[in-house]
Amino acid sequence: MSQRAGSSTSDWTIVRPWRELLDADDISAMISVIRQYGWLPALFGVALHALTRGVFEYLSDPTVIAEGYVFAWWPLAFVVSLFFGTFVVMFSWFVYFGLIGVIAGFFSSKHDLALDTFKFGGYLTAIFAPVFLIGSVIILTVSAPAESAAVTTESGDEFTEFATTAYSYVHDTPQMHAVQILKAGAWIVTGFLMLPIVQQLYEIDEKRSVASVLPVTLAGVIIAFLV
Repeated sequence: MSQRAGSSTSDWTIVRPWRELLDADDISAMISVIRQYGWLPALFGVALHALTRGVFEYLSDPTVIAEGYVFAWWPLAFVVSLFFGTFVVMFSWFVYFGLIGVIAGFFSSKHDLALDTFKFGGYLTAIFAPVFLIGSVIILTVSAPAESAAVTTESGDEFTEFATTAYSYVHDTPQMHAVQILKAGAWIVTGFLMLPIVQQLYEIDEKRSVASVLPVTLAGVIIAFLV
């Protein structure tokens, strides 16, 4: 039994598997790390992504921008944004890595959908955490529409009209375009890192690995500019 496998539980931290994954010499060693430490570190990566996505959703909400970020009901708005961000992250994690696994499993003669694909996905999805942290800083520079201060103090048709058009206002700002480019870049990096992992997990050649990862990654890049 290796020294790593014989380490005591008290010596284990959430950081350790990430450090060992980065220190791994090859893909086989990386697979060994994720199998040894199980789901918890992978879910930590998903949670980190979800938290930063939730913060970004809150800061980029047009009504929140108009209200000045801190107002009477901001805790409720933040919780809603956090739940929405968590849903988007969990859905993206499941669909993106699930589709890659399904396609790779179709090409493989030895493996079906491997759960280790999702474990790797949990680690790789943490790539988006710094993207949304940077995006949160960028989006803070967006100013509310000039008429929003008056509209948000009223109710009825005027507020409804503001609510339906404000998303487009924020979505079309240069700051949001910059965040979209960062998200698209994160998808490209994730797809690039998945190529050797898929090839090793499913024991397929490089061409089949590319065919498994490329279309799903392109879809992620396109969606990054829409959502």
